[in-house]
Amino acid sequence: MKTLATAGAVALAVASPAMAVELTGGTVSLGYSQMLDQSDLKRHGLEGSAELALTPDFSVQVDLGVSKFHELDDTEHHATLHGIWHNGPADLGVFYGKEKLESTRDYYGFELGQSGEGWSAQLYLGRGENTDWDGGIAGISGKAFLTPVFDMGLAYDTVNVRGIDARKVAVTADYMIAPQWSVGAELGTFDSNMDEVDGSQGYVGLNATMHFGRTGDTMFGSRGVLAIIPGL
Repeated sequence: MKTLATAGAVALAVASPAMAVELTGGTVSLGYSQMLDQSDLKRHGLEGSAELALTPDFSVQVDLGVSKFHELDDTEHHATLHGIWHNGPADLGVFYGKEKLESTRDYYGFELGQSGEGWSAQLYLGRGENTDWDGGIAGISGKAFLTPVFDMGLAYDTVNVRGIDARKVAVTADYMIAPQWSVGAELGTFDSNMDEVDGSQGYVGLNATMHFGRTGDTMFGSRGVLAIIPGL
């Protein structure tokens, strides 16, 4: 976590005094999810994300989060730093992060984001590793803004590392209940070879989110090896 804090400080320090650093947007979200067939496998957590524009073409995004896995009776922490280039046919990003649950893992990769009138989409591809193992993480998601206050989306994420071979497919929906507040839900399936979740089963997730800044959001979503697991 100290490495990420140092990297973020360096990114801000290199900005010249003449450079106007702008907080473009961010969120603070409280979430809950659980398996449908094994209700004791559940997770609740708090995550905050913020994006800072260092130039018109380049920004940095920071994600910090903590969540509790109920059946494991253990808490995970994660932190991710993104660097995002906006001057192109799509927004191009790279990310590096750390997560801790029993042991500490690093993850890193690249990501792409694109949006148009009434829609947005993003994908990422990366690696997760510690001293004993490494493997791939990947995902793709998109959403359609059906009204100014309501959107629906689809998401697919996969992890294939030692001890975790998992896939998640979800349908998502978000509704703005006030200018700076939204509530969301997701319904999907989670398939893995983990001891706690062996095979495929459904899950449900709920969240409440506070939005701030000019855009009210960040460019990219949360990353990590453990990010796709609805509950343990």
